[in-house]
Amino acid sequence: MRYHVTVGDATFEVEIDAGEVLIDGASIAVGGLEAAGDDVYSLLVDAESHTILAERGGSGGWSLQTRGRVHQAEVLDDRTQLMRDMNSSGSVAKGPAPVRAPMPGLVVKVEVEEGDCVEAGRGLLVVEAMKMENELKAAVAGRVGTIHVVPGQTVEKDEVLMDMLPPE
Repeated sequence: MRYHVTVGDATFEVEIDAGEVLIDGASIAVGGLEAAGDDVYSLLVDAESHTILAERGGSGGWSLQTRGRVHQAEVLDDRTQLMRDMNSSGSVAKGPAPVRAPMPGLVVKVEVEEGDCVEAGRGLLVVEAMKMENELKAAVAGRVGTIHVVPGQTVEKDEVLMDMLPPE
């Protein structure tokens, strides 16, 4: 399983697979993970013992305390990171762009009709992927052009689901 972990201004790709841990591609020896109490864990990292108080917050947030220091971290799996990237309101969009499938899935619902004027952030359609329903939203204000899908249709990653046009 791959995670995107942000601590402060640094983001790391952490991959955990069959007891092996890779951080940005580098193997780290991790073992002896034990629950030492509520939210308290003891583990070995490169043969060094660590005790960590790990308190889960909302939306992937964690408060981690070790050796008297507190670190705020955000931990997102690949799917959540991909959806955040697709729906990021912080991205600078120059104009309407086609709405594409972020991953293979099934169209569950189309929430707009061709010709509808939409504001940035308005829900356009819902795609089910990996047993989760993901609402795709308008990145910028615009007008719905051609809708290329219908509910019940399977789609592939990056397939154009609908065209967006500049507002009238």
